[in-house]
Formats: sequence, structure tokens, C-alpha cells
Amino acid sequence: MRRFSKITTTQLARICGVSQGTVDRALHNRGDINPKTCERILEVAREYDYIPSVQNKDQANSMLIGVILFDLYNEFFSKLAMSLVNAANKAGYSVIFQFSNKNEKSERAALEYFNYIGVDGIVLFSVGSDSEEYKNYLQLLKKPIVLIGNKMFDFPYIGIDDAVAMREVTQRIAKKIPSGDILYFAPILKKNLHSLNAQRLRLNGFIEAVTSLKKTYRVVTSIDEVSNFGGIVCSTDYYALKVLKHFRYIENIIISGFDNISFLSNVDVPILTVDYSTDRIATECINYILGRLFVTEIQHRLVYNTD
Repeated sequence: MRRFSKITTTQLARICGVSQGTVDRALHNRGDINPKTCERILEVAREYDYIPSVQNKDQANSMLIGVILFDLYNEFFSKLAMSLVNAANKAGYSVIFQFSNKNEKSERAALEYFNYIGVDGIVLFSVGSDSEEYKNYLQLLKKPIVLIGNKMFDFPYIGIDDAVAMREVTQRIAKKIPSGDILYFAPILKKNLHSLNAQRLRLNGFIEAVTSLKKTYRVVTSIDEVSNFGGIVCSTDYYALKVLKHFRYIENIIISGFDNISFLSNVDVPILTVDYSTDRIATECINYILGRLFVTEIQHRLVYNTD
């Protein structure tokens, strides 16, 4: 039975303990290779159902761009997905999506799939890893990779400055709170996030703001901990809506979110949020993959859903 994630020549080389050049000579019967080594490589290739890439290197580009997102449950991802499709289509490209469900193994499987079918570039919203091994793994793919959502290593990243945006939100919210703790609600912080994760950067921005303003605060990751507060800063709009639902949409709550999802327009309670263009992010991602000039930092603004 064939595996979903096809093995690559890079992986064959690792398994057999040889170079990619040696693997290439064995697979294409080019000689200048030890017969036993050649036999071993071919045996492993058969074992793992190796199939040559569907894209011949002498042919034109595949005109495909691979995109890896967590999922489509959050409206932000759905909006970003459509922006990427539209930006790619304008450039004559099609988009293929894979979803990691915030699982690193699934993310790697998606990357291997894109490598197998020969996409021309990859837009990656990564689960994130600080390991040198993962950095080397991404570099071995030898494809243009542009990151969104989470910064990693020295790969190009396109997005807003999450720390600055959250600092501005917190400063604005703090002015409305005469007394009581400012809560920071972010259930995702239960996970072991790497240092440049967007959610980690947002937390840093919050702490910088409350510390400079000499405000008391608490960071909470469970809705049951949300009590006895003067105001609440949420790391996403989704979490802000979760809090409002918990308190039955009381109108005198001071609260903020992040991402400005469209559903906020259905809520009467004022929610301060961060708005930025997913269309602009998508356009710059495609520009990078196609070798055009691109901008890394996207502008943001603070808005109220009731404005």
C-alpha cells in the first residue's frame, strides 16, 4: 500500500546514509556507484514506494503554490485562505491547501506532499519549532518558503508586528479601567509555544504595556479563571467572543480582541480589536514566491466593532 506522504530523494539519502547525488545515480542507473550501495538504495526505494516527482525539472513551473494553515474553523484562516487564492489567481497560479491541525507531524507530511508534487513555493503558517533540526529540514526542501502567523529562524515572514499591536490595544484598554486587574485571556498559552510564536509576541506586548503603566494584571488560560477583573484583553477575537458568551454578553464589560473578524459586527458590546489586511499579506506572500519585490511588515489599526 502506498503511503500518503511520498518519500523524496532527500529522505532516501538520509535513510541509506549517502548523498543525494549517490541516490540519483542509483535511481537513474548512471554508474560510478558501488553495486551493493546501488542495490541498497533501490531496495529502500521499493520499500517506501518511491515515485519520481511528477514535475520534470526541464519543464516549466508547476504554476502551483502550496499553503499550510492550522484549519478553517477560525474565520481569520478562512479569510486568509481566500485572500491567498485571489492573489495567486491574479498571478496565474493555483493554490493547494493542506491543514496541520496544529500538529507538527501533519505539517511535515504536508510539506513532503508539496515537495513531491513540485509546487513552486510554499506559504506556511507553522505550528512552530525552535529546533535546528527543523530549520535544516525546511532548508532541504529547496523551495521558496514564506512564513505567516509565526516567525521562525531567518525565513522571510510577512505580517503585522504582533507585540506592538497588542501593546497599543492594552494601552487603550487600560485608560478605560479605573481599578481592578487587567486580565489577559489566551487559552493557547497552555501549549509550549516557541519564542517567536505570534501568540507569545502578543503576550509580550501586553506585559510591556501593563508594566509601563504600573497596572496589576493576571494571565489566564481557562474561562473558569475569568473573574474579579477591571477589564480583559484577549489574544484573539474568538477568545473575546468566548468571554462574552460566558458572561451572557453583559454590556458594561471592558474587553478587546485581535484580528477583526466579521462576526464582531453582530455583537452589540463594544470590542476593541486589531484590523489588518489579509489581502495585503497574501499579495506580499505571492510576490516573494515569484521573486518580485515584497514588503514584510503589514500595517495595522485599532478599531471598535461598533464603529
